[in-house]
Amino acid sequence: MTFLLKDSSSHILDERDALLASSLVRIQLPPSDYAKADQRYQTLAAWIEREGSALKGRVLLVYGQGSMAIGAVVAAKASNDEFDVDAMVALSLPEDSDPETVLDLLYRVVRGEPGSRYYDCTVRCSRCVQVRYADGMHVDLTPAVPRAGRPERESIIFHHRAETPSVPGQRVIANPYGFADWFRANTPPDALFKSVLDEYAALARVQKAEAEPLPGPREPHEASRAVASLQLIKRFRNLRYNDRDARCPPSVMLSKLVAEHKVLGAGLSRALLSHATNLRDLFAAEQASGRLIEVRNPACWADNFSDRWPATAKDQALWIGDLDRLVARLTTYVHGDLDLSQRQAILAELFGETAALSAVRALGEQIGAQKAAGQSRHTPGAGRLILPIGGITPALGRVTPRTDYFGGTVTWRPR
Repeated sequence: MTFLLKDSSSHILDERDALLASSLVRIQLPPSDYAKADQRYQTLAAWIEREGSALKGRVLLVYGQGSMAIGAVVAAKASNDEFDVDAMVALSLPEDSDPETVLDLLYRVVRGEPGSRYYDCTVRCSRCVQVRYADGMHVDLTPAVPRAGRPERESIIFHHRAETPSVPGQRVIANPYGFADWFRANTPPDALFKSVLDEYAALARVQKAEAEPLPGPREPHEASRAVASLQLIKRFRNLRYNDRDARCPPSVMLSKLVAEHKVLGAGLSRALLSHATNLRDLFAAEQASGRLIEVRNPACWADNFSDRWPATAKDQALWIGDLDRLVARLTTYVHGDLDLSQRQAILAELFGETAALSAVRALGEQIGAQKAAGQSRHTPGAGRLILPIGGITPALGRVTPRTDYFGGTVTWRPR
């Protein structure tokens, strides 16, 4: 594997950035999983409106939301490749509909009759109906009622806990579609940075001998350092909360805070450190002032991203402690005089052992190949590689993915 392109516009400037980028692509979803997610999403959208469905004729549109819509999905847990597909199901119902009634209705429709494909894998959650597949993928379907006379797709969503039926439900204003537009506008893609990550991703797929994706794989929001930093921070969060019995900081909150923080003139590793430090300082300032952080949707101020987390100062303090650790270890990674084994140890702690080991092994293979070709710029005894300026990209043939990623493509149900 060749580590690529020491170029200021690529943001892959040195060994630190190369290893981090190589680790990043190993915690992302391959195109084949996006194709699988797309197929399941489309199938469920059709299933909700099947003949005999109680929602037949009432589904206005189905569209992606959350991390899938902004291209910031990572493996959800440390131990597997579980991830969620989040979709809004816009319904033609009164805005003042009872939350329990709406959630129960969608649950019954999705679950279907005994013996149906979803009967034993559908769960009614507090704000959505979740379909759980045997391979770990979840599809979360959130019922919503568009608000008349309001900005595009501003909606009422519903909150009700089935385990406490005597507690009244709530109607909540949300506009994830508007937030996705805002996020993309504030994290513009960097074409060269994306091309470098694409090469790393292609090489990682070759190393894992992954099957060719289904025809027409769909692509998320194109790469930028902000999106890359968000994915790595989410991966770190997932690992920290993997064995905790506690709600974790919501992805949409982190997405908004990362998109607001602008980093100029830095490689990927320095950008990640800057984002992590900014997050730590934001949360710590609120904690020091005796407040819980409040983060709202810039496209819809009534949409409160922090309405369920943090619930207490203890929740916030736990995450601040995690961010302290992230900043400390990234500071060492960025500014320390480390060899490859030390860098691997930091990456493994923060983002997972498998991704870190694979990234370092790939770098080791390059060192060996360059040494054999008499082109090595490896620093003897230090385990370091000086990346070549204008590095050689591998000549790999690969399918050019479509850009109509399903998270941003509306499945219309015209009436």
